[in-house]
Amino acid sequence: MPAWKLVNSENVKPFVCDETYSSKMLTGDEMAGMPVVNINEGTLKPGCRTEGGAHDDTEIYYIVSGEGDVWLDDDCVQVKPGDIIIIPPHVFHWIDNTKSDKPFVLFTIWPRQEQNGVYFARKEAWGTSVAYFDENYAEKRLRK
Repeated sequence: MPAWKLVNSENVKPFVCDETYSSKMLTGDEMAGMPVVNINEGTLKPGCRTEGGAHDDTEIYYIVSGEGDVWLDDDCVQVKPGDIIIIPPHVFHWIDNTKSDKPFVLFTIWPRQEQNGVYFARKEAWGTSVAYFDENYAEKRLRK
């Protein structure tokens, strides 16, 4: 078994947080077997918004697809694919996708998996922080 890991979002089962938002853990210590940066893929349905929150740690958003508004305290930023937002601790933030008919997809990036609250929700619901459709996905992609 190689020490490196290959992850593709298509093989990661989404954790449904509520009827509007789902999250896929793409990287984390548990799945990598070593300390790594935590990257989650979040999908917000068209016509919806997140409740929002503020955290004790810095969070980074990388916008993958869709266009919408990200609110940071009282500031509203119109975002598009390729944008990165660095959210300092204690900044209340939320995503507004109510004006779109397309899903809004982003990566949320944390220094450690335990800083992301969805990590604990997955562990409680699934007994693990990540689930795959095909456990042999990386092996099948390996050229021999």
